[in-house]
Amino acid sequence: MKVASILKGHALFSNFSIEEVNQISGFSEKKRYRKHEVVFSYGEKADYVFILLEGSVLLHLPAKPEEFRIVISKVTAGDLFGLSSLLGSEHYILEAQCADLADILVIDARNSEPLGERSTAGFIIMNEVASTYFNRYIEILKRFQGIVTQIPLITNV
Repeated sequence: MKVASILKGHALFSNFSIEEVNQISGFSEKKRYRKHEVVFSYGEKADYVFILLEGSVLLHLPAKPEEFRIVISKVTAGDLFGLSSLLGSEHYILEAQCADLADILVIDARNSEPLGERSTAGFIIMNEVASTYFNRYIEILKRFQGIVTQIPLITNV
């Protein structure tokens, strides 16, 4: 399937003009990643934004090989991830690793200047970025609440 067709079929890009979709498809490509393959690492230059087409990807905090990895979020089909470059960060702040075989649309964020915040397309993208981060925040908050409610309260007698 052509990248332009993939973009137009994604909810985020459904209201974009044909010209905008064609422009984005010019600096995007579909890639297949194997199970356990790292999509990007913590501290790596944030040159790309990703849309998961099929499969699942785990976003986790950086850790040394011998340390326990904390999963922040599980990315599912249709989700955006690797959004650091859209938020002004030069480097990824998490690590993304495929939980199983995954098809991912890779968008070169270095070429997305024409779709900046001042354009309608840029506004739509930033609105989706805000929604994505808010949903992940709520997901993490619920997990922490679950953990905290399992800790017995210490009271002074």
